[in-house]
Amino acid sequence: MENIKPILGIIAIGLGLAAYAIYIHGTVKYKIRPHAFSWLLWTLTTAVVFTAQITKGGGAGSWSTGFTCTVCLAIGIISLFKYDKRYTLSDILFISIAVLALLPWFFTKNPTTSVILIASIDVLGYGPTLRKSYYYPDEEKAISFGLNAIKHLFSFMALQNYIVATWIYPTSQIFMNSLVVVVILIRRKQLN
Repeated sequence: MENIKPILGIIAIGLGLAAYAIYIHGTVKYKIRPHAFSWLLWTLTTAVVFTAQITKGGGAGSWSTGFTCTVCLAIGIISLFKYDKRYTLSDILFISIAVLALLPWFFTKNPTTSVILIASIDVLGYGPTLRKSYYYPDEEKAISFGLNAIKHLFSFMALQNYIVATWIYPTSQIFMNSLVVVVILIRRKQLN
């Protein structure tokens, strides 16, 4: 069974490549308007999770987390400079709480505690994206979030050590990416 883990890790990265290619293409062509706060926060959180997963023996299951960190940074920078700044008070509140929640992680230095905090922070990072997906569902790509949910499923299956520090993040990502897809699809149907 361990021989299949690297294959699952490669499949997770391939799904990530497909999801992010669609998303970046849509962003560059002004069809998707990512929320910069969410993507830049996800850069920080995935960097911490990747480090913890590597430290705790996540193996091939951590590869897509490292890849995701790099792509989140690229999308965050693109969205920060490319689009108008439609930031609401709730956006600022979500990002502020998330950034403040990074402080306990900095002081704990415990990978398991860190990943639990980071997964929680990451969920908060979805706040602005969920709000935007609700009000402007045509500015997001459901397929990209759907592929990311599946990517995290493969990443979870590719983990070589199943402890809280390695599995909680991909599990939360499966749920949150799926939630974004549901919100986009329901709101598009309601508005059309």
